[in-house]
Amino acid sequence: MVSHSTARRRSTRRTAAAALLACTVLCPGIPAAAQSLSQQQPNPATTRTLTSADPFIGQNDLSVIDPDSPERQPAVPPTSDPDRVTTGSTRTTTNPGDAIPEEGDEAVEPVDRRENTFETTVDGGENATIDDGTAPGIRIGTLTLRPSISQTLNHENKTFATGSTSRNYLTTGIRGTLTSDWSRHALTITGDGAYQRNLGGSSAGEEPSANIGADLRLDLGDGTQANLTAGYAFSREDTNDPNAVSGASVQGGEHVFTGGASIERNLGTLKALAALDLSRTIYTDAKGVNGQAISLSDRDRYGAGIRGRVGYELSPALIPFLEVTAGLTNYDKNRDNTGYQRSSHTYGAKVGTQIDLGEKLRGEAAVGYLRKEYEDGRLDAIDALAVDGNIVWSPQRGTDVSLGLRTTIEDFAGGPRGGWVSRQLTAGLTQQLRSDLVARLTAGLERRSYLTSSLRDETEYVAGAGLTWSINRFLDLTADVGYETTPVTDNSQWRIGAGLTLKR
Repeated sequence: MVSHSTARRRSTRRTAAAALLACTVLCPGIPAAAQSLSQQQPNPATTRTLTSADPFIGQNDLSVIDPDSPERQPAVPPTSDPDRVTTGSTRTTTNPGDAIPEEGDEAVEPVDRRENTFETTVDGGENATIDDGTAPGIRIGTLTLRPSISQTLNHENKTFATGSTSRNYLTTGIRGTLTSDWSRHALTITGDGAYQRNLGGSSAGEEPSANIGADLRLDLGDGTQANLTAGYAFSREDTNDPNAVSGASVQGGEHVFTGGASIERNLGTLKALAALDLSRTIYTDAKGVNGQAISLSDRDRYGAGIRGRVGYELSPALIPFLEVTAGLTNYDKNRDNTGYQRSSHTYGAKVGTQIDLGEKLRGEAAVGYLRKEYEDGRLDAIDALAVDGNIVWSPQRGTDVSLGLRTTIEDFAGGPRGGWVSRQLTAGLTQQLRSDLVARLTAGLERRSYLTSSLRDETEYVAGAGLTWSINRFLDLTADVGYETTPVTDNSQWRIGAGLTLKR
C-alpha cells in the first residue's frame, strides 16, 4: 500500500476543491442534477444470514438467505470439503505431493476468501480500490470459469520398521471452479486432479487423485432453500491405512460417487433442515510385489443416510441445534472373503451451536453419540462419543486460523474385527506476509481406537508448512514441506516440493 504525507494529502484536497469550484461556476446545471440523484435513496440491503453455501460452515448450516431480497448476491463457491475422508489417514493441506495450492491453500477462488481483509482509507484517498490479485477467469454466458494448472518437482522419503524407500517425482495438477452469476439460484462446480510420475521409471508409490463436485442451490422463497449435490472422487489407499494390503507394490484405488438433496427452512426463530445422502464405493485391484492382481471387490458397497436438524436462533450470532442421523451400508457381496457379513446400520445424535461473529469468528461445534451395528452377529457393535466442529478465527487482517474436529466409525476390510473409531483434529494458520506473499502452517492428528480387536490404538501426527509468492495475477511460485509419523508402527515420511501454478 502506498502512503502519502499529510502535506501532500492537503495539497491534493486543495487542488480538488479548486477544480470543484471551477466546475460549479462553469457548469451550473450539474449540481442540480446531482442533487436530484442524491434524493433517490436506494432500498436498504436485506441482512444476509449464513447458509450451507458459505465457506467454512458446511452443508449443515441452517440459516437461509431471503430469496426475495433485491440485494442478494451469488454465494461464494465452497472448496472441496476438507472434512472428507475415505479410510485413509489425515493429510496436511500443504502436502507437497499434491497439486500446488493457491493462496489460502485451497482451489482457485473467484474472490479473496480471507476473512478479515484490508480496507480502503477512511476518506477514500488514492487507495479507494484494492486489487485482490485474483485472475479474472473466463466468462461463459452467465457462468465464470477459473482454471489453473500446476507443475511441481517433489522428493519423498518413507521409513518403516523394516527399512525405508525414497523417490523423486513430478506432480501435474489441474484445478478449477465454475460459478453462476444468476439473480436467483446458484450453481457451483469445483474440481481438481493430480497425476504423479516418478523420475526413474518405477511407478511404486505414485498417488493419483481426482475430485469433482457440483452444488445447485434453489431459492424456493418464503425462507426456504434446497440444495442438490453430486460428486466423484478417486484416490489411492494410503499405505498407513489399517486396510492397506500388506506388502503390495501398488495399493488399490477407491472410486466414490456421491449424491444428495437437502432442504432448509426458517420458521421464525426456528431453523429446520432435512437431508438425504447417497454414495457408491468401488475398489480397483491392488498389485503384489510380483505384479499379480489382488482383488478388493468384496469391499464394494452402497451407502445411504438421512439427517435432520432443528436450531433455535437466540441471536443472529448464536444458534443452538439438535441433530439426529441414521444410515446404512450395504456391501455387494453378502459375505466378504473371510466369511463375514459386513453390512451395517449407523445411528447418531448430537447437540451443538453455530456461531457467527462476522469476519472475526464463525463456525460450529457439537458433541454427541454414534453407534454402528453389523448384520453379522459375530461382529460386535461399536459405540463412540462424537466431537465435531469447524471454527475459523481472524484475529487481525491478513491472518486466518482454522480448527476442525471430526469423529467417524470405519470398517475393517475383513476378519472378526468389525471396525474402529477415528477421531481427527486439524489446525491451520494462514498469514499474509506481504501483498504478494502468503505463508501457511498446518498440523493435525488422527487417533484410531480399535475397540473390537487386539490391535494397539495408534495416533498419527502430521505437520506442514508452505509459501506462495504471487509473481503476478496469472502465475504463482509455491514451496511446501510436510511430515507424518505414526509412533506405534514406527512409520514416518516427509515430503518437500516446489513448482509453478498458471491461473486464468
